[in-house]
Amino acid sequence: MAILKHLAIKKKDYSDIQQYLIFKCEEGTHKPLRDETGHMIQRDFFIQSGMNCNAFTFDAECVKLNHQFHKNNHKGDIMAHHFIISFDPRDATDHGLTPHKAHALAKEFSEYFFAGHQALIVTHADGNNHAGNIHTHIVINSLRKEKVEWRSFMENPRDCLPGYKHHLTDALLHRMHERLGEICKREHLYTVEIDQPTDKKVTDREYQAQRREQKESGSPVADTIKQKIRDAVDDAASRAGTELEFFNILRRDYSIKVNLKRGRYSYVHPDGKMPFTARSLGNAYSREVILEKLRMNTRPTVEDRPEFVGLPRVFLVHSDLRLIIDLQSCVKAQQSRAYAQKVTISNIQKMADTVSWLEKNKMNSLNQLTAAKRNLEDRYYDTENDLRHVKNELIEVNQKIKHVGRYLTNKKVYTQYLAAEDRDAFRVEYRSQIEAYEKSLKALDELFMGDDLPSLKELKERKIKLIEKRDRLQAEYKPLAAEMRNMKVVWKNVCYILGRQAELEKEEQRERTRPAPAQPPRKCRREMSL
Repeated sequence: MAILKHLAIKKKDYSDIQQYLIFKCEEGTHKPLRDETGHMIQRDFFIQSGMNCNAFTFDAECVKLNHQFHKNNHKGDIMAHHFIISFDPRDATDHGLTPHKAHALAKEFSEYFFAGHQALIVTHADGNNHAGNIHTHIVINSLRKEKVEWRSFMENPRDCLPGYKHHLTDALLHRMHERLGEICKREHLYTVEIDQPTDKKVTDREYQAQRREQKESGSPVADTIKQKIRDAVDDAASRAGTELEFFNILRRDYSIKVNLKRGRYSYVHPDGKMPFTARSLGNAYSREVILEKLRMNTRPTVEDRPEFVGLPRVFLVHSDLRLIIDLQSCVKAQQSRAYAQKVTISNIQKMADTVSWLEKNKMNSLNQLTAAKRNLEDRYYDTENDLRHVKNELIEVNQKIKHVGRYLTNKKVYTQYLAAEDRDAFRVEYRSQIEAYEKSLKALDELFMGDDLPSLKELKERKIKLIEKRDRLQAEYKPLAAEMRNMKVVWKNVCYILGRQAELEKEEQRERTRPAPAQPPRKCRREMSL
């Protein structure tokens, strides 16, 4: 699980970072530790090398290059970039990672992304606070020394020319993470998916603040404000059933205020000055995830819903039932005797599973099984039709909200257009607003057929109710679909075992003639997930 961290260095003295990498330093201040004679104490173990410079004279060579090109001589200039590659502590024991191998991988990484720069590469065998992870520091002079070949990650022609500064963008940093992951996969080391959202996002600043509080208080665990918010939100989300109840629990029990703006949460703790966004806390504290937890808290179990009362419990669990294969119609079985024997053994197992299912559900005849199948089909198709009807209605409500919003937004401009002396000039100036108004007005005439326009508030309340109804029907539809599949498999297997081919064909014909549920327009199907 190699992790890449970046720090921008604006200090003009390159020797400070060089001393930090080679000598022991105080925790927090990073000042070098000295012995009784006043000399700095060298680290117990490190591996260092230089790229386009001598590792021991890295600081002097960087200063000389800056003077040569008259760069990095203003206050606030980024003098150097500090990259840290931290490997998973398990790599040493599970995959045989050594400091020398880690140093070689870091050099490969540097030669790919920092070619032409003066770089100091130092590998340490132990991480911060004795974490046990091997890690490598890569410090590059922000000014490029030599001309290099064009690379695919470069954006501008000057990114490969000498005398220009290193251009670090979010896209390049993302590419560095990808490249590091590729190297780890090649070397069979632990990796992490960088595109996967983190449920709990703990930044380095929060980690260091937590350590400082822990050191000052002397307690084994010292929670930061962000961690206190996480704990409070986890507790409130596990107890609340609605969003309003979730807000009330946080305010009443923890004095935490929740701000909702543009569909996103931010949390204000009484001990903090600034609100913390859900993004800074982690994906688990976003509004979408919280609302899903609240829905799960209020969602009844399948057995408790009225339409499932009296249904055998075996209907409600996953089944490995499979259809029996007809050897007479299987071409591959006719051509291969070995395959036919394999299918025969498989069919015997499927027959045994079918008989076991019938015994558990107390089905004693084909008529009883057929009646249970018809009853389940009625509930399944009724739920399916209700769900499609709600989805179609939700699409229509979304269209109404869209056009009513555009209509109200541009109504004032259109009124000014009608009252303008020179309508042509006014229309040229406000063409987009006027065309949006006319398009929305035409769409609203088709949607409401001359009826009065409802308010946006009414439409949004209707949308919320439809979404709740859709979610409830989807929760009912999913287990019904699984039960329907099992019932069809059992019924067809029983017909095959009893030799009732005529009834099987009759039932298949009945299913083919069943009217298909109404489908929404193709261009609107993408809005079903709204």
